[in-house]
Amino acid sequence: VFAPTNEAFDNLLAAIGQTSIDDVPASVLEKILLYHVVQGEVLSSAVADSTVPTLAGENITLTTAGGIKVNSASVIMPYDVAATNGVIHTINEVLVPPTIAPFVNSVLEPAYFSENFTTLIAAAAKANVVEALLNTPNLTIFAPTNDAFEAAGLDLNALSAEAIANVLTYHVVGAKVLSSGIPRDAATLNGAKLWFSLVASGNFINGDTQIVAVDIESGSGVVHVIDKVLLPPTGNLVETAVALSASGEFTSLVAALTRTANEGTAAQNLITVLSGTGPFTVFAPTNAAFQALLDSNSAWNGLGDIPLETLIAVLTYHVVPAKAFDKDVAGAVDANNMLPTANGAKLTIDLANFKINTNTSIIGVNTNASNGVIHVIDKVLLP
Repeated sequence: VFAPTNEAFDNLLAAIGQTSIDDVPASVLEKILLYHVVQGEVLSSAVADSTVPTLAGENITLTTAGGIKVNSASVIMPYDVAATNGVIHTINEVLVPPTIAPFVNSVLEPAYFSENFTTLIAAAAKANVVEALLNTPNLTIFAPTNDAFEAAGLDLNALSAEAIANVLTYHVVGAKVLSSGIPRDAATLNGAKLWFSLVASGNFINGDTQIVAVDIESGSGVVHVIDKVLLPPTGNLVETAVALSASGEFTSLVAALTRTANEGTAAQNLITVLSGTGPFTVFAPTNAAFQALLDSNSAWNGLGDIPLETLIAVLTYHVVPAKAFDKDVAGAVDANNMLPTANGAKLTIDLANFKINTNTSIIGVNTNASNGVIHVIDKVLLP
């Protein structure tokens, strides 16, 4: 056994950005410790220049010129310490196995050497993205903790490598972005964007995910810690609404949008408009909200009875031509707490109670789409 001193371990912890050996994953420590053990009892007098396998399965190099060295570490006093099942030699450095060394001073170092991110590292390994992350300079990683993965309910064993890679690359921006320079939005290696809300209550991504630690620099990159796993949007606003309607809700909204496509002019086709670049914020009424609208007029037995021009005016009153997560609304309203809509009229936002036009409650927030965000409301808004 080549035994590093306490000082050697302190130097290792400093090099990998940890303060306690308890913070390092047991699996990483096991590999490191086994890399210090050679089969057979070899006294210092019998050491020869050679390459020797360790119990970790990786080789160390022994040299004797100017004193015994193990890789770059020097054998120091005390050495030849006899034990019942072998011999101990003291060394002045912790030996780092070749399979672990690439993580040192890399953008993955803060996660790889921390007990709090073992799930992230396991996911990166299964997704086959470790090498790319190690070898690509100037990256920013928004790193979910183990608790974040558990809360997300993601079963890595049940997901394919491609599916995991799709999620993980949505956490990586291809430039080094410190907290002082976080933009409104940033493209990820996934191709989809992250949207940032920098507000008094904290810094958030896509409305709900909070950045809980920032500016952990390592290598040429930086890591920011987040409290949730970020899931890339699976479609635009229309596709997202259709997906939501599969559960039985928002079928009326989808039917109303479809009617504008079937009966309106090209300019009135809200399916096309809301499938476009955007960004948009859509306040989406529930089915019950649409039914209450129909019940308000005895001549309306279904959406088809509402004059098309009226329906379009109502629907466009639910669309704000900007992407505003719930955290952004306070900063988006004007001096009168109003938001402009695609209809041309404005919505009045009660920031204290999160209501629209006095009596409409926002009951669900921050459904992210590739070209906007959906908030759920309990009434149909009338311009």
